[in-house]
Amino acid sequence: MTLNQKTILIIVSTFIGLLFILATTSDLIILNSYSSLEKAQVFSRTINISNQIEDRLKQLDVSAQEIAGCAQKSRLQSCGNLFAETYMRGHNLDLAALYDATGRLLRISGFDSGDTKPTQVSDERLDALAALVSQFVSQEAADAHGVVNLAGSPLMLALRHIKANKGSGSSVAVVGWFIDRLEMERIFRASGTLITTYDIDSNLEPDVVRAVAAINDGEAIYAGVIDSASVAGYFILKDFLGQPSFVVKSVEKRTLYEHGKVTIAYLFAALFIAGGVFCFVMLAFVRNTILNRLRSLTKKVGRITELRDVSARLPLSDHKDELNKLAVSINSMLDSLEQAESGMRESEERYRMLFDKAPDAIMIIGTDGDERGRIVAANQAAADQHGYLVDELLRLRIYDLNTPKTNAIASEIFDKIADGEWVTTEIWHQKKDGTQFPIEIHAGLIKIGDKNYTLGFDRDITERKLTDETNKMHLQQISILNDELSRKANDLAAMNNELETFNYSISHDMRGPLTRISGYCQLLLDADGGLDPTVREYVTRIYESEKWLNDMIDALIQLAQLTREEIVANEVNLSAITEEVLESLSLENPDRSVRPQVEPDIVVAGDSRLLKMAMTNLLENAWKYSVLNDDAFIEFGVERSEADPVYFVRDNGAGFEMKDADKLFGVFTRLHNYSQFTGTGIGLATVKRIISRHGGRIWAEAEPGVGATFYFTLS
Repeated sequence: MTLNQKTILIIVSTFIGLLFILATTSDLIILNSYSSLEKAQVFSRTINISNQIEDRLKQLDVSAQEIAGCAQKSRLQSCGNLFAETYMRGHNLDLAALYDATGRLLRISGFDSGDTKPTQVSDERLDALAALVSQFVSQEAADAHGVVNLAGSPLMLALRHIKANKGSGSSVAVVGWFIDRLEMERIFRASGTLITTYDIDSNLEPDVVRAVAAINDGEAIYAGVIDSASVAGYFILKDFLGQPSFVVKSVEKRTLYEHGKVTIAYLFAALFIAGGVFCFVMLAFVRNTILNRLRSLTKKVGRITELRDVSARLPLSDHKDELNKLAVSINSMLDSLEQAESGMRESEERYRMLFDKAPDAIMIIGTDGDERGRIVAANQAAADQHGYLVDELLRLRIYDLNTPKTNAIASEIFDKIADGEWVTTEIWHQKKDGTQFPIEIHAGLIKIGDKNYTLGFDRDITERKLTDETNKMHLQQISILNDELSRKANDLAAMNNELETFNYSISHDMRGPLTRISGYCQLLLDADGGLDPTVREYVTRIYESEKWLNDMIDALIQLAQLTREEIVANEVNLSAITEEVLESLSLENPDRSVRPQVEPDIVVAGDSRLLKMAMTNLLENAWKYSVLNDDAFIEFGVERSEADPVYFVRDNGAGFEMKDADKLFGVFTRLHNYSQFTGTGIGLATVKRIISRHGGRIWAEAEPGVGATFYFTLS
């Protein structure tokens, strides 16, 4: 991720975090404030409802006192007007009764204050009322009022003692008013809230249970949120003995809370817009003042790194800020690196000169893990001593140079060296041609970086051995053999020089005449006077033949160079190379329509440049021979089995007869007419040589008119 992307991410993340904090704060502060305000409002209205009920109970007290006073002063018959319809309607009474001291009902009158008409008190209610009066008398309670459950209905009740003029005991005056639907509607119209009563001994709803618990803890009235749409206030009604009897619940809609959410939404939108503008301005400021300069600084540092030019320096700006100080620091670091590199180069040159010019063979050999025995470095004397090139030695292990007898004791020698001992002994080595010779080694442990290596000094003691153990004839024979080897080496060098000369002649001496032929043909074809059609056709054929011969020379040079190319092994993605080549061919031939199918991520070990050359030749071959197919198809994939994987390039082009398959990979071999399919006849030979150099093999399967498939393996 680039610094620019990180800066954008940090600014946007900070903005989102701030929005989240503001949203949370708004919810905690504003919505909680609205919620508290709603609870305060419903609390106030609940108090109002409680006061209305308390006022109603006091009115009942007054009515009970009037009946008790009348019954005490005069005879019962003279108090009949207090039980009349007119009195009960005027005082909003649903029930009026008199009981004697024994609890016997003397008189009772029922009235429906809602429908404003007299009613008959049911036997069930009479029995319940008698039980309440009996309880009132037995408890010797003072005059009281309260709300009781009378046969399943909440009844606001007032009871008064009527003292007798003579005798003992007293009678009881009872008045009551049922809290029914009409009364609830009246309270709703007065307060604007929905009222519900619950018998405290019944199964209460969860919110009512919480409210009762809060009221029992000392709160007279409790206000709380039911859900996202409703808020409620609660208070408890008590009976005439002061015991809780009913819970009154006052429910209101959460209009303030809804308004609060809308307000927060608008506030959040405004903050989002303002924050977006801030982010944009901040990003533009950071980009113009920091990132652009930092990008330029990074580009220049990357260029210095790419070119490995520690002598280059960064330009300094007029801004006396941290970036300018960073450029100064980098220049100082480059100064130090340049000095260190110069000193290292001198030290390395001294070491290299000592290492390469030493008369004795010097080798550095790996000691740890998989490196054990691998030749890490060797000087020219070691290469000459064993008949290898230095690069060839570096691809070997010391066990490859040891004779079988020496390999039998090699582990013992390495163990002594690993223990810190410098070992001096005589062993036998073998040269590249298999010749065995004795050497004296002096080897010990060295440390380079964090790895251990074995440093060995080898001296060929063949001559000393021969002097001690053989006669002059053997020495002469060895001399003859050495001369023969030298002659062969000289012959090989001469052949290589001759091949180099031949390549030079092809690439330089033959190109001159071909270039002139091409130029003259082009002049003739572009002449203003025009040419006879027959002559123009001849000149065109000469021009095309020159181009073909030029391509042939390039292919021959390339084929010759393949034998001397050094294999640099690394990981190569053949799928990526295939996609790249097919895309390039599509761009060069926009009128062609080819369906590619490439298996992804086919990775092999090998020389990336040579393998790309091989894949390019195979894919161009498939592209060329499928040109006559309107629905051309080219596929690259791999067939995996228990053996080595087999890679293939398949097309549905012209194909060929399998009897000619052995001729495919020869130089200048063509199975199709040049006029139909152009080419040099060297491409597949080049492919075979590259595959062979990678330790693999290549073959083909085809059918005329159906297509061809080229298979190859890699070591």
